[in-house]
Amino acid sequence: MKHLFILSLVFLFCLSACDVGSSANNGNNANNVNNANNVNNTNNVNNTNNVNNQDYTVLKSDQPREENPAITAGELAGLTDGMLQFHFDLYAELAARDGGNIIYSPWSIDLALAMTWAGARNTTESEMAGVLHFPMDQDLVHAGFNSLERHVNGLGAGLDPLAFKLTSANSIWGQVDYGFETPFLDTLAVNYGAGLNLLDFESDPEAARAIINAWVANQTAGKITELLQQGTLDALTRLVLVNSLYFKAKWLHEFAPDATGPQTFHTLAGSDVTVDFMTMDASAIPYFEGTGYRAVELPFVGDEASMILVMPDAGTFSTFEAAFDATQLDGIAQNLALEPYLYLMLPKFDFRFNLSLKPVLEALGMTDAFEMGTADFTGMHTPLELYISDVVHEAFISIDEAGCEAGAATAVIMSGFGEIVEFKLDNPFLFFIRDRETGVVLFAGRVTDPSL
Repeated sequence: MKHLFILSLVFLFCLSACDVGSSANNGNNANNVNNANNVNNTNNVNNTNNVNNQDYTVLKSDQPREENPAITAGELAGLTDGMLQFHFDLYAELAARDGGNIIYSPWSIDLALAMTWAGARNTTESEMAGVLHFPMDQDLVHAGFNSLERHVNGLGAGLDPLAFKLTSANSIWGQVDYGFETPFLDTLAVNYGAGLNLLDFESDPEAARAIINAWVANQTAGKITELLQQGTLDALTRLVLVNSLYFKAKWLHEFAPDATGPQTFHTLAGSDVTVDFMTMDASAIPYFEGTGYRAVELPFVGDEASMILVMPDAGTFSTFEAAFDATQLDGIAQNLALEPYLYLMLPKFDFRFNLSLKPVLEALGMTDAFEMGTADFTGMHTPLELYISDVVHEAFISIDEAGCEAGAATAVIMSGFGEIVEFKLDNPFLFFIRDRETGVVLFAGRVTDPSL
């Protein structure tokens, strides 16, 4: 008898996702956008680049990207374990705040915050490391991300890019004539392949926003066009650190389009909806049935990446989700095996998710970094004046019979406040309440003793 596996949940797809029918993955046009991996020019040498007919200057470090990062297998395993812990901490916060569909890229968020952490010092540095589960070793962490990103970007090497494409890219955008520390820029060049793109946030933050959004759109095949919403940047913006992740791949075992048809999906809210389900005889698809759940793994072309889908028993989703962790995910991955009589039914879906991560990260304990006057990013710039004003994230996913397309982008926005001018009214003073247009004084008085 065939095992009928009707998937009603996509849970934990860490790459990002869909519609493989188009050729939109040819989105990386090196003639129109800065190649963030080219860091071989000398420091303080300005090059002019162009995005959507808007020029900006690139200040390149003289340090090339390290091709053989100095990190042991054990150190890398420790870093990835910490990353997984952060990913599940983050997921728990997101799930508690939103009852709908969720797609996010733990990888993109990690990368953007790791670049930011390179400039953190003292309590800000240790607090961020605690939330991100980083070891307190800047060199090790950045070498680790360099190694991991090289691995990620190497997946699918030699395959037809129309069948498999996965690209992680980084960029940093700083205020022109603002003093950024050379060791910070070198760290980002050596480990993240990111040159400093110079923009004038002070005089025209909207033009700067358009340029950064155009870079993100270019990296995500035009699918994420407004990562930075209007008003996100202002004249006090000093630095924006961005990671983008784009994925598009065909299934190793594609679904037949003529086998797709409407079926009932039971939503978390308790209602039933009718959506298109893809179906296949899935004897070549790894499957596992655990206590209280079932799981399946859909490999992509090249068999280097896959999508694991986990469905808890009916009525147990919220409890299962709250207890799910990296250990359980790894256990599922280890136990997947071919089921010769598996018949798979999977709903098609296509959605996106965007949000500010500031309240989420604050809830996890990363508070000093967002507090003006307390945040210490003197590894980026001195004197102490930079702080994170926001962390924004957007991701999308879509799957169909041919495969999956997904993308994500994260921007960490750093603002400055200049030298603080303190005005403490601790002596007698006058006050006036007036009409600003006519100058008419409505109330006037003085305070000689506020305790009375």
